[in-house]
Amino acid sequence: MSKVFVLRTHALLSSRKSTLRFGEDNEIVIPLAVMDELQKMKHASFEKGRIARELMEYINSFPIDEITSKGVIQSNGSILRIAKTHSLECQMRIDGLSVYELKTLQVCQDIRDSEKKNVVLVTNNPFLQLNAKMLGITAERLKDEVFPKLDEQYTGREKIYTDDDSLNLFYKQGYIEIDSIFNKEKVEFVNNKFFVIVSESKSALGIFRNGKIVKLKYQNRYPYNIKPKNVGQKFMIEALLDETFPLVVIKGNAGTGKTFCTLAAGLQETEENKKYSRILVTRSVTATEQYGFLPGDIEDKLSPYLAGIKDNLSILIHGSEAKNMYYKDSISVYEDGSIYFEKGTIQIQAIGFLRGRSIVDTYFIIDETQNIEPDVIKSIVTRAAKGSKFIFLGDPTQIDNPNLTERYNGLVYLSEKMKGNSMCAQITLEDNESVRSDLAREAAKIL
Repeated sequence: MSKVFVLRTHALLSSRKSTLRFGEDNEIVIPLAVMDELQKMKHASFEKGRIARELMEYINSFPIDEITSKGVIQSNGSILRIAKTHSLECQMRIDGLSVYELKTLQVCQDIRDSEKKNVVLVTNNPFLQLNAKMLGITAERLKDEVFPKLDEQYTGREKIYTDDDSLNLFYKQGYIEIDSIFNKEKVEFVNNKFFVIVSESKSALGIFRNGKIVKLKYQNRYPYNIKPKNVGQKFMIEALLDETFPLVVIKGNAGTGKTFCTLAAGLQETEENKKYSRILVTRSVTATEQYGFLPGDIEDKLSPYLAGIKDNLSILIHGSEAKNMYYKDSISVYEDGSIYFEKGTIQIQAIGFLRGRSIVDTYFIIDETQNIEPDVIKSIVTRAAKGSKFIFLGDPTQIDNPNLTERYNGLVYLSEKMKGNSMCAQITLEDNESVRSDLAREAAKIL
């Protein structure tokens, strides 16, 4: 049975071809109120503005009298039309909903009652969904936006088991065949996936490449004199130092050392090994965190939101051997790390100003990726030019963007889409790998 899908703004802006996602036998309706929102969005910077402009151009390519009445046939056979409420003013009043959302509900009611059609409201706003259902209107999210549940998402690591003889051979020849792994049929062998290999009396670390599990190349490397504290950090440093991985995705709770180890590897490769000319750092600024009113240039405006980066840099540089934190050796430079900003080794970049740029010969750290919308991720990654490495950091449980969830955000989107790609290495740090205090670990579990 055909349906009429009424799309809200966020669903429309989810991709460049959002109106073509609903099957050839269905009808897609854009409320006139949503068109008003699109008109305002098209001047926005970055991806949402671009998609809004392209969508407006696409809609304007059809005859206005047809698309606002019976509708037009799209390339996939579905019908697209623009609809308004029967009255000039929406008569509905529901606290907590905007005028645009109220008019969208009114359009849904008009189509259901006057045209007797099966209406489905597509919105990511749970409050709007709830109110639609109370009015007898079916409401749902844009289904292809939802990725696996948190405990089912790709982690980039797994523990496997073998016998002592096979593990001894692994030490000797530098790799192990998957036929030597117990219950191998239950193991997901994904390209560039990390493995802890356990036998009766010993264990080893490896990575799956070219059909075999091979030894880590950088297991005994201490970037910027930082010694990894656990298995997860060893895997992370392997991904960060291996130049065959221009893309790295690192997930983990606060305190697992994501930013710290990433900065350490970046300084090692930039300052000492000269693989990159600079370290570029950015993070998402959500709708509830505006920086436009802050004084100064873009570095000054973004500085408060990159305090975590600077805190880790400060610890990395002057550290505290007395507290037995991360240091292997002491380092003597400006203790707050300002020297690296002064000479341009570390630079700050706002995400919204990446369009049109090519990021060349750069170690690029994108922090708090879980607060970046999926459609923005492509625009970031496609900025990569020859000789650059892009590292995406985040915690999918710490969502500050109201449009995102732990199953739908830029970090999870990138992780799931790039799973098994030869140019991408991924690692998820486990809760028990936190290097913060006992109190911080306990609070993370309980609160």
